[in-house]
Amino acid sequence: MQKVLDKITLPLKEDDERQSAPGREGGSRALLRQRRTSLAANISSMLLLRVASRISFMLMSFYLGERFASTTAVVCVLEAFYISEFLLAPIVGSLSDRLGRKLFLLLAPITGTVAVAFLMVGAISSSHVARPHFNLHLIGVLVLITVGRLIEGATTALNAPASLGYITDLTVGSEKLRTRVMTIFEIATVSSLAIAIPLGGKVSSMFGLWGFFVVIALHVLNFLLVVFGVKESVQRVKRVRKHGAMRESLHLLRDKHIFTFLPAWLAINTLVGAWITLFTLVLTYPAPAADLRFPGQLLYGGWSKETASYMLGGLSLLLLLGMGVWTVIIPRIRRTTAMLIALAGLVLCIASLSIINGLADNLAHLVGETRLIACGLVPLVMLGVFLLSGFPPAALNQMAAIAEARAGQRGAVMGLYSVVLAVGQLMGSFVGGVSIDLGGFYGLMIFSVLLSLLSLASVLYMRIHKHDMIFTDAHI
Repeated sequence: MQKVLDKITLPLKEDDERQSAPGREGGSRALLRQRRTSLAANISSMLLLRVASRISFMLMSFYLGERFASTTAVVCVLEAFYISEFLLAPIVGSLSDRLGRKLFLLLAPITGTVAVAFLMVGAISSSHVARPHFNLHLIGVLVLITVGRLIEGATTALNAPASLGYITDLTVGSEKLRTRVMTIFEIATVSSLAIAIPLGGKVSSMFGLWGFFVVIALHVLNFLLVVFGVKESVQRVKRVRKHGAMRESLHLLRDKHIFTFLPAWLAINTLVGAWITLFTLVLTYPAPAADLRFPGQLLYGGWSKETASYMLGGLSLLLLLGMGVWTVIIPRIRRTTAMLIALAGLVLCIASLSIINGLADNLAHLVGETRLIACGLVPLVMLGVFLLSGFPPAALNQMAAIAEARAGQRGAVMGLYSVVLAVGQLMGSFVGGVSIDLGGFYGLMIFSVLLSLLSLASVLYMRIHKHDMIFTDAHI
């Protein structure tokens, strides 16, 4: 991580050297080291927070999935996470412009620890019941778990806008540097999934619900990292408060460059939210019941927890590697070009997965010719994921370019980015869950096609009106 950060902060070093007098060379180097350390700590803090949250999600996903047959019922509890993120992110983004970023980076792991306490109490109090029936005790348990997920969502709301605003502060004036740093942020985000998904499956298998103590340990480590590693942003802006924090962030929706781009990013976040949240759940349904509900679907039920976790973790790792490659490509092409290539990869994924799903009703029947077809389609899925990996860094770079041009509102803009992320995750999980209940894995694929079309329309509008080129020099 440090080697990567040394590379992406090279433009900062060059700027400092050009602007520093010979007698101040030592001070310039000290400032550069401070920036590198803070940047590394900031991104590492986000990584730890997301790993902790995803492990917690995996533990609760397996716990609830073993007790409720309805995907929609499970999703409603798990995705309460995104309600609090949606409500708090714009407020935190705006407040971080005035109060500084570090305060909210510190509050995130503290809040995460409180959330784990609610989840543990709720889950352990009913863990002895294999198939609970709805009664007052069960309702109380579900309330505790839902409150825990709401508080856990607040951890991301506290961290993401402040973290993105902090990075934007350090990359003002450099399109190339911003692209690199924001891509590193996205790589760290996907790394958290690649690490946490298989790790969460392993923790669940080894410790069960006691695995929440692993989550607590990660939050403690995160807190210490922010205390000793993050230096408050030097770009703090003092200004008169004209609107409430929520109104200030949502007011930015009136910017034509934002509201024409958000449908594309919302659609992709909705799709990714559906896939990441529901993939392990839909694969691991008990085989007999799954075959009765939707016969002839290979990717609906019958897979082990660890196998499903490793599959999703592998795809996440591929997404991570793809982002690393796109870091070099995105600065050389238009952002909408990267988005269109990514959408083509998404279409390839959907088509390949749909064909694989219809090859057999379970793994035991995947033999002979059907096995060969499946093996031939897997590389196409991987290629599609690799191409799709270009969309998140291109989209985040677009939002960061808009944010850079709005001094004093950078946190508010990135808070809006977090709002769209939360809404997408929430809609994807809920509507995706309903789609699975209606059509199994095919239902999820049909839902994905509709989202792809929405994203394509938004990207084409941006490209025609050259909205992806307006902020090359970061001026409005």
